[in-house]
Amino acid sequence: MSTTRIYADFNGLVRGVRNRQRTAVVLDTFGSLRDLANAGLILEEGMPLIAVDGSDDDEDLEGHGTAQYDRGRKWWVVEFDDLGVRYVRAGNRNSVSEFLCVHCRSPLPITTAEAVFMPNAACHSCGTSVLAPFAPPRMET
Repeated sequence: MSTTRIYADFNGLVRGVRNRQRTAVVLDTFGSLRDLANAGLILEEGMPLIAVDGSDDDEDLEGHGTAQYDRGRKWWVVEFDDLGVRYVRAGNRNSVSEFLCVHCRSPLPITTAEAVFMPNAACHSCGTSVLAPFAPPRMET
């Protein structure tokens, strides 16, 4: 099984959550949310991911790592492995227009970031929150 590639804005680099010596990228963009939803993924701590951002016409920035939740800041990051961020040949940059419900896979009528943050933004078919892929981890008891 291959590791899921998702968009992340590499202008949002921070220190790692588990290892403060590592670099991480915050997952707080419309593109990250859409890519996770379209892949049918709700973030879990330790989930392997590849974060990707365009650099120029020929290269992308890419970082392999794991999803980690920063409880203090209340956001998810991809904490990069020992190799950190690297340049790779530019991948497919065709814009994605589809936004699927992470639960029932129905197409959602969402085309802008503003629509994601509308009050009670949810799937019309099953009621799952549009923000479900970014839900904080459940507290262990």
